[in-house]
Amino acid sequence: MKSIFPLCLAGSLGGILFWGSLLPVQAQGVTPLFPETPLPPSQDIPTLPIVPDPRPVPPTPAPRRPLPRGSFEEISRYFRDLNRAKNLARQAAEIANGGLQRYRAEASMHGAAIDAPFEEFEDAWVFTFRGGEPGFVQPSIETQVRVDRRTFQTTILYNGPIRSRR
Repeated sequence: MKSIFPLCLAGSLGGILFWGSLLPVQAQGVTPLFPETPLPPSQDIPTLPIVPDPRPVPPTPAPRRPLPRGSFEEISRYFRDLNRAKNLARQAAEIANGGLQRYRAEASMHGAAIDAPFEEFEDAWVFTFRGGEPGFVQPSIETQVRVDRRTFQTTILYNGPIRSRR
């Protein structure tokens, strides 16, 4: 038995939508969204297998930091600048370690800036974080980057094997 489902074909032309008509569809000929057999790897996009780790690394808790005080504009500027500094520090590490095809920073360097591993000084922020090759389970590289608060100039203070546990 054939079922009829409404199929809306929408296109936008100058803000006017044109709608399609009802088309007969076989209810039994449904193609699964996720096939039983995996698709072959694409030649165009390099991929890495994702394998769950039997011993996952527990996340490092962010240190409790006092929130900045001041007007809304001052607090907004502080978080905007801190986020910019975090991104610049991560990008400096990515460049120093051969780019994104060879290196990824730990997850805290991709999230909220206040949760990133940093120390705050009067004239700079110093970010100390770990990373490794894409898809790493255990980080293998520690990087320490100083970001000037006024000019946002980055200086890599250390980039090498992990020195100590946090």
